[in-house]
Parts: sequence; structure tokens; C-alpha cells
Amino acid sequence: MALTILVGSNTAYWGHTYLAEGNDKVYALRSLSPNSSLCVFDAEVLKGKEGIIELASLQVPMTESKTDGDESCHITLLSREAVVSDYTSGTLTLYPLDKRGNVEGKPRLLHFEGSGIHPTRQKSSHIHSSALSPDGKMLVVIDLGCDKIYRFTVENGRAAKVLSAISTPAGCGPRFSTYSNDGEYLYVVTELSDEVLVYRTSDFMLLGRYPMGDANPGGGAHIALSADGRYLYASLRVSSVAKDCPISDGVAIYECLAEGKLKKLHYQPVGGHPRHFAVSADGKALVVACRDDSAIEIYPLKNGLPTGEVEKISVEKPTYVGLK
Repeated sequence: MALTILVGSNTAYWGHTYLAEGNDKVYALRSLSPNSSLCVFDAEVLKGKEGIIELASLQVPMTESKTDGDESCHITLLSREAVVSDYTSGTLTLYPLDKRGNVEGKPRLLHFEGSGIHPTRQKSSHIHSSALSPDGKMLVVIDLGCDKIYRFTVENGRAAKVLSAISTPAGCGPRFSTYSNDGEYLYVVTELSDEVLVYRTSDFMLLGRYPMGDANPGGGAHIALSADGRYLYASLRVSSVAKDCPISDGVAIYECLAEGKLKKLHYQPVGGHPRHFAVSADGKALVVACRDDSAIEIYPLKNGLPTGEVEKISVEKPTYVGLK
């Protein structure tokens, strides 16, 4: 299948990097400890490139802006701000952007406090990701360490104030989220309880909890919606977090029904440690970054489900895939 895939890999220089594209720029995290940084380069340098484009091998001019955040792991782009989630320090680093998308001035650092019931994974706040509502007016911030979802207003292209803090089920460890296309529902994948949670965004009532697999290794990872909004995908890491588990690493596939309900259609086994994946805009391919197998796996899709033979491409420790 002919796809152009931008890949971030787990290297000594980049760590578990995460990427985002917007404002004619590419933003890449150096996800390191004790301090991380945001690197920015022009998307123009990717034009004309095809196939696998590895960030680790790109030799392009870029700017680097450091932060006091520890182990940054996710980027959400607003029109005038890059919102970076810092896992270990429990912080958000908010980088101001100029009209051309470049970092302009010193970032804001927001601290979060609290804990959860898990004895080792929830001793303090762990900000893992954020997501912008389809209308651009609301930003949700996911705190794995405190079992919280924070709701920020967005004003003038920047995160403004916290409206509320929603408690998720105790010990679930929320990790990543995505909105339905109409913005009426928020889907959250949990890392500790391996579920997809569905919230109604008008009042943030929890509508449903949907297990990803038939076991609970504690490895929920990424979540994404098909472009048409009909199918939801969530990945589960097993081999690197649990021994003697009856299920393998995989991607759970759901159909999105009325009133926020989900129907589980399939659990697709994939390669080792599917930390990140992407669904093509036409809905015809699921592309999975299998870190521990050092491979990109491409699954042809029909009606939301894998069909046909998987294509495997050797890439050293991929942790992020973006489709161009």
C-alpha cells in the first residue's frame, strides 16, 4: 500500500518522541529526563519525500526550546500555543507561538498535584496528553496519576483557565483521548484498567466503560477515530508489561453507535508494544508503530476492519507514526 509515513523512534537523542504537524511546521519532542525540549522545523523539507520518513535520520535545520518539564510525551497544537504534556513532572508546558508557528518567548509551566490509588503508578500527577475540541473552544488535559480530566477554555488561540476537574474511575489511569467528530463525546483510553471510557461533553457524565481485551495487563496506549467517525481504535501493550497473559499485543476496534455507545467488533493482534498508530484519511489502512519488534505494520481496512495481508516494514524502535 502506497503511504508516506513520518516516524518518530525511541533513540538516545529523542527518547520516546511525539510529533505534531501544523502551521506549516513539524513539532517534535525530545522526551528525556530530567529535562525535555520542543524542536521545530519547516514542513517544507518533507515535500517530495515518499515512503518511510524517519525523524531520527532527518538532517534539517530546527530550533530547540527547552522546558522545566520532565519526560514530555504529547503535543496538541493551538493557533498561538503548543501544549506539551510532561509525564513525570506532572506539568503542562505551554509554548507561545508567533503567527508563523515558531516558538516566541518563554513557555508557561503549569503544575498539577494529587495522587491515585495505584501503589506505584499514581503517587503523583502524571500529565499524559491533551485534546482540542472540534470547535476549538475547549482543551481537555489527561492526568494518569490522579485519575483526572481537566477542562480548559481556549481563548485567542491559547489555553486560558480551568473550568473543572472531572474524576475518572479510581485506579483506571487515563492516558489518551479523542473527541467524536461532532464534539458531543470524548473517548478516553486508560492505561491501568485497559478500557475505553465514553463521556458526554455537555456535562461530562460517564456513559460507558468498554474493556479492550479479555485480560487486564495494564498497558492501554493510544486511541484514534476514523476520519468518518464510524470506528474507534485503541491499542493495548501486553508483552512489555505482563507475563503469561492470555492475550497478545493488539488493537481493539469498535463501532460508534448513537448516544455515545460503542460496539466492539474485533481485537487485532499486532507486533510488540503498539505505543502509537494512525488510521489513513480514507479509512483504508491502520498503521501501527510496534516498538519492541522494530517494525511498522500496515493493515488494509474494509468497513473499519483488517482485511488481507499485513505489510511489515523494518524501522528501529518506532514510537510515533504520522500519515501524510
